[in-house]
Amino acid sequence: MSKNVEKIDVVIVGARCAGSAAAVPLARAGLKVVVLDRARFPSDTMSTHVLVPNGVQELQFMGALPKILALGPSKSRYLTVQDGDVEIKERFKPFSGIDYGLCIPRDLQDATLVEAARDAGADVRESTKVEQVVWRDGRAVGVVCRTRETEYEIQAELVIGADGRQSRIAAEVGAWTPYRASKNGRGFVFRYLDDPLGTAAPDAFQILRADGDQVLVLPSCPAGRTLVVNMTDAARIPGYRADPDGSWEGMLARNPALEARIGGATNLSKLRSTDDLSAFYRRSSGPGWALAGDAGHFKDPVTGNGMRDALKFGRLLGEAAATTLYNPTELDAALRDWEAARDADTISTYHWGNRESRPGASSPLIREVLRTFVGNDRPNLSDTFNRARPVESVIGPVRLVTGLVRALRSPGADRRAILRELRVELPQEISLRRHRLLDGLDRKSTRLNSSHT
Repeated sequence: MSKNVEKIDVVIVGARCAGSAAAVPLARAGLKVVVLDRARFPSDTMSTHVLVPNGVQELQFMGALPKILALGPSKSRYLTVQDGDVEIKERFKPFSGIDYGLCIPRDLQDATLVEAARDAGADVRESTKVEQVVWRDGRAVGVVCRTRETEYEIQAELVIGADGRQSRIAAEVGAWTPYRASKNGRGFVFRYLDDPLGTAAPDAFQILRADGDQVLVLPSCPAGRTLVVNMTDAARIPGYRADPDGSWEGMLARNPALEARIGGATNLSKLRSTDDLSAFYRRSSGPGWALAGDAGHFKDPVTGNGMRDALKFGRLLGEAAATTLYNPTELDAALRDWEAARDADTISTYHWGNRESRPGASSPLIREVLRTFVGNDRPNLSDTFNRARPVESVIGPVRLVTGLVRALRSPGADRRAILRELRVELPQEISLRRHRLLDGLDRKSTRLNSSHT
C-alpha cells in the first residue's frame, strides 16, 4: 500500500451526530474539513433516538431539518408520564419556534446529517478506518487512516474525535479512562412496530412506569411507525435475548397501561438490547484535539438528551474552533472553555440519569413527588427533558417536601420505610446540588492533575 500525506484544516473522526454537527460551522467558515467514518451510510447504530424541541432546533441550525421532515415523521408535542394512578401530561416549551419532538431511526437520521455536512462543504469519507493520531512536539497534528485500497496521513490543525463511547481517538490522546463515571443498574431493549392506534395515536412521547420498568412509547418515522423502549433492570436483559417474544409479552403483562397502548401491534422489528449503559465524563480537550459527543461524555439515555447534547456541543465546538484555529494558544483555550461549558450544561442530567438508572419500582415517596406535577399542562416536568431548566430547579425543595408530607400522610403508609428512603435520598440531593455548583472547580482540578499524551 502507498502512503500519502494530505494537508487540511480540521479532521473529524466519526460522522454521526457530533461529527456532522461540528463539521457544518467549520465548513461554512471556509475551512477544509475532512470527516472520516468506518461505516457506509445509511448505517444503523445502537442508540436511543429522541430529540425534544431543544434538540430539534439543532437540526434546524445545521440545515438538516427540512430533509428530516421530508421523511414524514410523527411530531410529538406533549410529554406524558403514567406511574400507577399518577398521570401527567405537559406540552413542550418551544425552542426557535419548534414546539415538537422527533424520533427518527438512526440509519435515516445519520444519513441525513452526513448529507447536511456535505452540503455545507465538508468532505465526508466513508469506509475509512483511523489507525492512529499523529503527534508533533506534544501536539496532535493529524491522523493515519486506511481504506481497503490505501493508507494515508492527514495533517490538520485540529483532530476531533466523535467516534462514540469506544472512541479510538480517546485512547490515542490518553483520555480513555474517565475522570468521572458511574455504573448503571439498568439496560434497555427496543423495537419498532406499527402503532395499533394508527393516526389516532397521541402526539406525545409517553413514559409508562410499572414494576421496575420504564417504557417509552415514541411516535417515529414514517408516521404510524412507533419505537418502544424498555429501560429495565439489567438482570432482565439475558432473558430478553434468550426469549425475545416471551420476555416482550411478560413486559406487557407487568404493565397493563402499556398493553392497552400497544398490545396487538403488528410488524414488529427485531428486538435489540444492551446492558452496558455506564455513564462517564472523559477529559475532552488538549493540545490540538477534542472529543465530541459520546466520545467525551455519556449519560443514561432515559434523559432523552444524548443526541441533543451531541448536536449542540458538536456545533459549539465547530464554532469555537473556526475562529481560533490558526492560533494554537487561543485554540486550546477555546477548547477548554467549550469543555467547561459542556460540563456545566450537562451535569444535572448526568446525575438525574444516574438516579433513574437504579432498578426497581417507584417508591411511595417518588410517586408522591411525581404527583406534584399532575393537573397542569404547562411545561414543568417536561422542562427537564427539554433542558429549559436544570433538573434541581424543576424538582426543587418545595416539591420534595410536598411529596414527603403526602407520602407520610397516605393511608397505610409505611412511614419507617419512607423515612429510611429519605435518609438515603436527602444527602444525595444535597450532594448533587453542591456538585453542580462546584463542578467547574472540581473538573478543572481533575484535569490539571491529568497527564497529556
